[in-house]
This record gives sequence, C-alpha cells and structure tokens, in this order.
Amino acid sequence: MLKKLLSTIFKTGKTVHKSTKKSSDFIDELLEKEYISGTVDNLKTSSGKIVEKAGQVYQKTKDQIENHVDTSKIQELGDKLKEKGQDLSESIAENMQESAATIKNVIKEGEKIVKDLLEEE
Repeated sequence: MLKKLLSTIFKTGKTVHKSTKKSSDFIDELLEKEYISGTVDNLKTSSGKIVEKAGQVYQKTKDQIENHVDTSKIQELGDKLKEKGQDLSESIAENMQESAATIKNVIKEGEKIVKDLLEEE
C-alpha cells in the first residue's frame, strides 16, 4: 500500500512537472512571437488613424460651412435689423410722448369742467 501511494505521488509529480513545462513553453512562445505587443501596436496605430480621420472630417466640415456662409451678408443683415430696431424704438417713444401729452390735456380739461360745475352750484 505504501508502495502504491508513493507510486501515485511520483506519477502526480511527473504530471504536474509536464503541465508546468508545457504552460511555460506556451508563455515563452507567446512572448517570442510578440502577439501581445503586436496587438498593442496595432491598437495604437488604429486609434491614431481614427483620430486623424476625425480631424480631417472636422476640417472639411468647417471649410464647407465657411464656403457656404457669407459672413458679410450676415453682418449686413444684423446691421439692418439693428437700424430697424432703433427706428422702431424712436417711433414708440414719440407715440408714448404724444399719448402722455393727450392724457395730460384730457385730465386738465376734466379738472376744468369739474371746477366749472362746482362753481355754478
């Protein structure tokens, strides 16, 4: 029985040694072939290309917008709107002054009529 136990332990040790050797050989092979570092390099290259393409698309879009939008027309339109706004505010101010003057006259006439009525009594 002791002999069987030692034999089993010896066989198990051999199996563990073979498995460990195969695992280390596999890892050595991976490192030699540089799968991991090659993958990292490929990722770096790919992400750099993506960023470069995104920059190109951004620049093309910006150029297209600048080509189709005439800033001088926009500025001219803005100036016209500003001028119209000033004219309108001046007109409103004049109308308010006229209305205020009319209301003052109505109040004065009303006071005069009330005074006249009170004096007649």
